Amino acid sequence: MKRIIKYLIYPITFFIGQFLINYFFVFLFNQHQLRLLSNNYPFLSHKQLISKLNQLIKTSQYKLNLSNYMNSKALIIILITSIIFIPLFYNIYKKYKNHNITKIKKNDVLFIILLGISISLIFNITLSSINYFLHFTNNYQLSQLPIYIQILSSGIMGPIIEELLFRGIVYNKIKEDYKPMKSIIISSIIFSLFHFSNPLNVLYAFMMSFMFIYLYEKYKTLWAPILLHCIANTSTILIIYLIVMNIIWLNMIIVLIMIVILIILHKLIIKNDLK
Repeated sequence: MKRIIKYLIYPITFFIGQFLINYFFVFLFNQHQLRLLSNNYPFLSHKQLISKLNQLIKTSQYKLNLSNYMNSKALIIILITSIIFIPLFYNIYKKYKNHNITKIKKNDVLFIILLGISISLIFNITLSSINYFLHFTNNYQLSQLPIYIQILSSGIMGPIIEELLFRGIVYNKIKEDYKPMKSIIISSIIFSLFHFSNPLNVLYAFMMSFMFIYLYEKYKTLWAPILLHCIANTSTILIIYLIVMNIIWLNMIIVLIMIVILIILHKLIIKNDLK
């Protein structure tokens, strides 16, 4: 139990922190709704206004207004989350920071970029094609957020926070107690469970965790998995626009090209590293 707590304490802290930050803005929105109700019904008591607000919360219009409000505050929420958690997690990670860093060269950057794009496109295009017929997730829809906010949030800040947390802290803590492969599997399970929007996302996160750890151990620095994470997430954001168009023949060509790239990368680089 002590080990489980040691591994999960920071992911749970992050999860609770995200919830509280979002809840704070929901609270501000509800206070604004109360003021509007007070202006519309000046003779009602505070208790009666609260009752009206509770009725309003159940309506679809309220949910739509709240969604629009949260989208309008998305940039602020991203910045607050980053300002709180990046310094916090980095200070904890410094204990595990490896000083025997393998320099990341231009060819390495190209390798990581191609790896991130190919894995992301193969998975997401294949999954979206299956989803077109089975409709098991709503993830493949255009977001209401401006694309620059999506990239800043999910494509840059999110990966930095998650790599500091899950590879920098959780994986290194598990390595203190277990052998390498067991540490990789346990940390990957923890990482995947924090991406539980649907079962296939859990599978994707589990698979990607192996790649993030592989790069972390290869280069002895978090910058490598951070770059892969950023590229993979940004590719997913950008590919949504192509997925929504659902041009099957084009999607098939892209997947085949990405599979060829992945096979080449595996034969030239990954296979030798794994040996």
